[in-house]
Amino acid sequence: MAKLDEIAELLTEEINGFEKSIGRLEKVHEDFKNHPLRPDTSELNALLKEYGNNQNNNIEKQQRLMERILHKVERSVLLPSWAIKLTWGLLVTVLLVLGFSIYQVSRTSKKEEAAFIKGRDSAMGHYGTFFEKSPEAKELYQKWLEEKGKK
Repeated sequence: MAKLDEIAELLTEEINGFEKSIGRLEKVHEDFKNHPLRPDTSELNALLKEYGNNQNNNIEKQQRLMERILHKVERSVLLPSWAIKLTWGLLVTVLLVLGFSIYQVSRTSKKEEAAFIKGRDSAMGHYGTFFEKSPEAKELYQKWLEEKGKK
């Protein structure tokens, strides 16, 4: 039984110590309740305001950049550069061929005249040679010309 008395005595001492601790906690709790606690958020507010201003500036810059990009896209041509170069090359080629064709057509009458003269001279030379080799044909031809001239 002595042991039980010892254990009971220890338990009562522990309970008394526990009650004292609870009393102290209640007192501290009351002190905290009565103590006015006001957090200082002025630095946090300043940081948030600065961050908000920076965000607004960034948004405005992005909007200006987007407007410039959209303006350039609206003005841009939807053709690739190689297609434009090819078109210009074909246009120059067509103009050169057309100019050369017009030049050749304008020279056609001169070429025809030169070919006629060359053909006439060649025929006259051929007939001249023929008449030199056969004088009888020459006399018959001259008679024919005289008879034709009289009609």
